[in-house]
Amino acid sequence: MREGRSRWAALPPFLAGAAAATAAEFSAGLLLFSEEGFLPALTLILTVETAALGLGLWTRPPALPGGEVEELRRGWLFSLVAFALASVFSAALVFPGNGSRTGIGQGLGLALLGSLPLFAVGSLLGAMGRWKGSEMAGVEVGAPSVLGGALGFLLTGTIFLPSTAPCIAFLICLVALSGGALLHGWILDDRPVVLLRESHPSSVGEQRVEDRVIGNPPRELRVLTEGGRLRGAEDGQGGPAREWEGAVLAALRGEATAPDRVLYLGGGSGTLARLLRETFPEVPVHLVERTRELVELARRSFKRWDGWDSVELRFGELLSVLRSLRATYPLVLVDVEALPFLGRLPFLEDKDWSALRDATGANGLLVLGGFRTVSGEAVEILEVLRARGLECYHRGDLYLGELPSAADNPAPGPGREREAFLLFCGAEAGGWSPVLPGFRYSPPREA
Repeated sequence: MREGRSRWAALPPFLAGAAAATAAEFSAGLLLFSEEGFLPALTLILTVETAALGLGLWTRPPALPGGEVEELRRGWLFSLVAFALASVFSAALVFPGNGSRTGIGQGLGLALLGSLPLFAVGSLLGAMGRWKGSEMAGVEVGAPSVLGGALGFLLTGTIFLPSTAPCIAFLICLVALSGGALLHGWILDDRPVVLLRESHPSSVGEQRVEDRVIGNPPRELRVLTEGGRLRGAEDGQGGPAREWEGAVLAALRGEATAPDRVLYLGGGSGTLARLLRETFPEVPVHLVERTRELVELARRSFKRWDGWDSVELRFGELLSVLRSLRATYPLVLVDVEALPFLGRLPFLEDKDWSALRDATGANGLLVLGGFRTVSGEAVEILEVLRARGLECYHRGDLYLGELPSAADNPAPGPGREREAFLLFCGAEAGGWSPVLPGFRYSPPREA
């Protein structure tokens, strides 16, 4: 979420809390029509309305196609409808012979003036609290909504009840909720709409395929994750949604000659393999993936391709399989999301670096892709990895991606992230252009 928008994140629950308090106090004022039976009536009203609020907070609707964003949108719509009904019913109470003093009238008043609005606001606040990874979760929702409730009680008791018609007060709440909904929608522009298509457990974590609508104007992506890590992403046309894979493809297309062979460790999504084979039909592509299940899931979910039989597939721990290979490859690609991590860096031992260097040979290139950086500190960590690679390679180039909003990034989880990849070259190999689509070359930091 953009920092400029997150500062307003407390205002929507604040407005919702104020509207709920106004509804509660106004309904009590309208329904407590005499001193006789005041305490029992007050007890019943507060019990029912508080229970309605709690039930709304507790109740969770079934999974919706639009995910959390759709749940929030429907929560706002439900609240607007509830307060509109309350406004209409409160206006009807002023007409003679309306039956408001009968048991049925009192019951309808309790339902439409208090219980339904409070249940709707409770459902809305519950949806806000379940908004994963946002600045509007837990106490960040609770505190603004309670403070808004305090303001609602104050305004209702000092301004609305003495001098404002009930229907006007409910209409004011309706306007406040409309403003909160618009503001919340503006905040949600940075949040992708997610639809889960398929999910399976595996030995390395849950494998999920999701359809995501992200960005403004909206862009549709299909995303493959494994154990919470991004392992593949395609746009609606089957193009690479992971920008580092697109940059690799663009760099190879700009070269005078194509590599003789390509080895891709962790390339089981098949996106880049398919595009490489379509661009360079004569170039053999070898893929190494940890599980066969991920490859089968990608074949079912991503753009259909009849060329899988032309790709050599091996399964197992990537670095172990790498050490068993005896061939050299002019280009070795590694998806670091498929590697074990130690802290914030992929865990590569000396023998792993030696195996990578042997695989590329003196003329080869090694690409470590799939990094996601969120701060200058993360870039410093990549510099540490670049320095480690330079112990085995003649040259190491760091490419940093352009900084998108969270909504433009297919990776799971929030945050303003940009992609990055490292390119290592042997002594007799040349590097790539310092400017690649979506990336810029980052020179080494001076000691």
